[in-house]
Amino acid sequence: MRRKLRTLILTVGLLTVVLGGAGTILGAVLKQEPAFYTQLADQANWNQAERASDLMTRVQDLKNDIRGKAEWSGNFQGTDLQAFCAENLCEGTAYAGLLPSRFREPRMVVEGDRVKLGIRYGKGFWTSVVSVELKAWLVKNDANVIAVEVVSFKAGNLSIGCQTLLDSITEAAHDSNIEVTWYRHEGNPVGLFRFYADQIQPATQIHTFKIKDNMIAVAGRTRLEAAQRGGPGAEQAPAK
Repeated sequence: MRRKLRTLILTVGLLTVVLGGAGTILGAVLKQEPAFYTQLADQANWNQAERASDLMTRVQDLKNDIRGKAEWSGNFQGTDLQAFCAENLCEGTAYAGLLPSRFREPRMVVEGDRVKLGIRYGKGFWTSVVSVELKAWLVKNDANVIAVEVVSFKAGNLSIGCQTLLDSITEAAHDSNIEVTWYRHEGNPVGLFRFYADQIQPATQIHTFKIKDNMIAVAGRTRLEAAQRGGPGAEQAPAK
């Protein structure tokens, strides 16, 4: 009996040590911040407000150009996108309410051909940086379709399931008249985003979309006569 009791106590003790150690390791993994997220906090931001304001102006100008010019283009630097996050999406700023509950301090960077977005979840001890890394490119021989690959989705340094993220992206895209189809490539989710999905022959055609050298570049053409006949797009698909 004593031997069994000692064995039971030893087993419980070992389990406690193992589980405690696993919990400590898991906590450390969840609290580890992506390098880009930490580095952005240390960067100089003396002209941050100016950059954020200029970005909003250029985005609105691009929207107007798409409606009113035969050819249009726009270039958006990663530093400008980060400035917008800091000036308009952090606590106490203009659009902070757009973030989901308990999420704060979004930071964004463009590195090579990838976009990285990190956002802090929770407060105090129970906090972690949720990050997503994306690649995107214009699909050849398929009008107005941009492919977006989710390269990674993590909490701290722990990979997590991204189905909820994909569902949220699909819903938001649908609200903007963008049709999304998902498939997997080498284990990563890839979404095909078809713009002007309700139009048979869209007046607007995207012919350039690149992520490169800390910049997102987009350009295209609009058949103004068709756009004027059918509003911001062109011929509408028949109602189902």
